[in-house]
Amino acid sequence: MFENYRFIRDQHVVFRDLDFFRHVNNAAYVTWTETVRIEYVLEVLGIALDARCSIIMASQKFDYLYPIGLGEKVSVGVRVSRLGTKSLDLEYEIWSHTANTLAVRATNAIVAYDYEAGAAIAIPQDWREKIVAFEPGLSP
Repeated sequence: MFENYRFIRDQHVVFRDLDFFRHVNNAAYVTWTETVRIEYVLEVLGIALDARCSIIMASQKFDYLYPIGLGEKVSVGVRVSRLGTKSLDLEYEIWSHTANTLAVRATNAIVAYDYEAGAAIAIPQDWREKIVAFEPGLSP
């Protein structure tokens, strides 16, 4: 469970997370990963929510392996798996403690972005240093 993931948050499945079929709706998984991504940016990188330069999502992909249900306790882990010039990849795992199984794998391509200029930027050196220091085995 969570091999090489250092940033993990617990989540309790509540009724609003469910869809008509009584399992977690895909939109809830997007919200869970978005939440842990923002916490990572705030805590690991030290970037404020209203910072001029931050991140913007370029793409996302989810693979659903197990249908999580109401009342389950899950954990969401995030890690940087690739560090490029202007972009990085984030990988997520969502683990069901109730079923003792990996439920979801997800990835995001994230771009460093200057919101005032409205343009992608090179990943700042201090972000790079913080990410490499935090992530085990990641190359700069």
